[in-house]
Amino acid sequence: MIACSLVLVSLLTACELRLKGTSLAELERMEAAWNAHPILDYHIVVDVKRPDELRRYDITVQKGEVTDATMLMWNAYEQTWREPYSLDETQSFPFTVTGLFDTVRGALLHSGRTDIRVNMGENPAFPRHIIMGPVWDAGQMVRGTENEIIVREFEP
Repeated sequence: MIACSLVLVSLLTACELRLKGTSLAELERMEAAWNAHPILDYHIVVDVKRPDELRRYDITVQKGEVTDATMLMWNAYEQTWREPYSLDETQSFPFTVTGLFDTVRGALLHSGRTDIRVNMGENPAFPRHIIMGPVWDAGQMVRGTENEIIVREFEP
């Protein structure tokens, strides 16, 4: 029993080390590293989880521009993905590498959230797992505004 408790505590501690609060300065350092050696051609799959929905974005970027993008929504009732929707560059941009940096920056500067945690990943470093706690408005938590963004795949 004690061994199980120790394992659980060490797992939770390890997760916390990877996913931590971030600052604008840290974000800018990581973005500068990305911009110094950007990958202009890649495929990325990003899940966005909200309390009442799950969306999956599948995006191809070539020469720094989105060339193909679709979004799928999870049908919780049927336990299947619905038919994909085609997205234009504006709709898909938030889920590109550059867009993920912008998403974290916007949350830090303008979201009213008190809890924003990010795993920047490595090789290349960019936001790969983002947890944004609820928005606070007029001193009150707005339920249902929490979300989690997870990069499922990244292939240069």
